Amino acid sequence: MKKFRFQLLHEWIAGRFKPCRVADIGGGKGMLAFLLDASGFTTTVIDPDPQPLPPKYKDLEGKRHLIPATARIRRVTKSFAVPMAQHYDLLVGLHAHGSNMMILEAARRHGAGAILLPCCVIGEPIVVRPRVDWFESLVEHARGLGLKIERFELNFRGQNHGFYAARDPAPLLESGPK
Repeated sequence: MKKFRFQLLHEWIAGRFKPCRVADIGGGKGMLAFLLDASGFTTTVIDPDPQPLPPKYKDLEGKRHLIPATARIRRVTKSFAVPMAQHYDLLVGLHAHGSNMMILEAARRHGAGAILLPCCVIGEPIVVRPRVDWFESLVEHARGLGLKIERFELNFRGQNHGFYAARDPAPLLESGPK
């Protein structure tokens, strides 16, 4: 089911969030943005490599859909930077090489939610440590920023584990009550 990862993530997001302003960071061709926009979200792909929407896709039932040649998505053709997040309610990183830690920092700084399905450490400002899992390192980093974590798993092959990070409404005390 790897080819359905955008459809599965779209379904997960649409089933949990009211339509809002979404940044799809590293969103490539814009398939997730296209699906979210069709569900009432206002989605922008932030990716330095401009790519056209695919001409077609299959839904989760296997039905083929053509994407009109006139279909457009909002796009910012730049690498993601933390200040860019100030205009969004939800930041999404599905294979957002080099941006995962910045997405978490941007969520903390701008009060946005963040959804990550991290695949690898390519371009990340982190030292890879032996026997330390990258995914768990990101979860730990998010918690260190004061973000509350909800884990999830999607039904496709490959890196299908992700997490949603939200600002914890009650700031954590470093050493407990005084």
